[in-house]
Amino acid sequence: MRLVLACWEGPEGLASLTRLLDRYKAAHPNVDIEIQQVPGSQYYQRVKIQFAAGVAPDIMQLAYNQLPTFAARNTLHPLDDLIERDGFPVDEMFAELLPALKFRGQFYGLPRGWTTFVLYYNRDMFDQAGVPYPREGWTWDDFLAASKKIAADRNGDGKPDQFACDAPLQSDGIAFWIWQNGGRLFTPDMSRCLLDQPAALGAVQFLADCQYKHRVFPSPEQAQDLGGGGEMFRAGRQAMFIQGRWGCQSFRGATYPDGRPLNWDVGPVPMKKQAATVLFANCYVLRKDGPNLEEAWKLMQWLCGKEGQKHQAATGRDMPSFVSVAESPVFLDPNTPPENDREFLRAARYARPLEVDPNTGAFEELARSELTQIFTARKDVGESMRALTRRANAIQSAGKGENGP
Repeated sequence: MRLVLACWEGPEGLASLTRLLDRYKAAHPNVDIEIQQVPGSQYYQRVKIQFAAGVAPDIMQLAYNQLPTFAARNTLHPLDDLIERDGFPVDEMFAELLPALKFRGQFYGLPRGWTTFVLYYNRDMFDQAGVPYPREGWTWDDFLAASKKIAADRNGDGKPDQFACDAPLQSDGIAFWIWQNGGRLFTPDMSRCLLDQPAALGAVQFLADCQYKHRVFPSPEQAQDLGGGGEMFRAGRQAMFIQGRWGCQSFRGATYPDGRPLNWDVGPVPMKKQAATVLFANCYVLRKDGPNLEEAWKLMQWLCGKEGQKHQAATGRDMPSFVSVAESPVFLDPNTPPENDREFLRAARYARPLEVDPNTGAFEELARSELTQIFTARKDVGESMRALTRRANAIQSAGKGENGP
């Protein structure tokens, strides 16, 4: 039996996946697995072409926000009957994660792993500024006050070249700020974009002010010169970095330019009217009615089951989807940074998936374009968000007929 598995993994991820598949093949010698690895920027287009040509892989990786796009086209196999038949223990997973695995009430994906977004912070930079570390219940005001003390002009040219954090340029980067301010990206039925409403405008304006008024975020030119947020954090030029679990891979073992170990930990993102952060999941999905469906389903259960989750947790890329694995030393390893690893689990209490539907890909491209205009070209927040809302509503309206109710 030969199965084809499609993935976007880079060199490290591919090596990790290969090791996991080798374990599976050792226990299932009748199964041969071909890995089709496609770089991330080309991955989804390649999979769509394969579906159109009738040669889609048996099993493939999808980010959860892509599930609606593919499921609406009737290309993915719904999993509810298989989950019930074989007793796959979705009830042992984090309840907050389950909505991200569904489209129109049905399961279409199971997680390779997932993550909540937390705040990575540089302890040395906080200590030098004399400000307390990020803590439960800290607010936007606390964040801004700390940022003002951290941002500094190292070379004396009158311009900050040490920064507190950086501006988000994607929808998942602004979403939790908007949620915390009492807003939403879309109405619950996804029929109308709400980015022109006061809660959303206020959140994005706060971030724009951090960059242009308070100068605690780097300008786009500065960020580019210094390698971007992640590299600036590694180099000790940026004190905070908001990201998912995969940041741990970058920062474990990292050193400052002078060779000293990077002194970092994680804490909660700042809060305002309500607690909120983003959750993200990378899933495995099955080709609908594929010729090797049963064998592909067996493999999927292995990859997404507890053994696969333990393997992923050890890589530092993902949070395990099973509560029991997440609460074990496999994930909460006291010998591996960050010290406050449990913050990823605490954040699950108020974490949400993005509001997604089959039009999400097109919306995210628009959002990236407008956010870039705000944070690179000083475009007015109200003007930009109203333009984005109009264009998003046009996409939602046009997509109703294609995607159904």
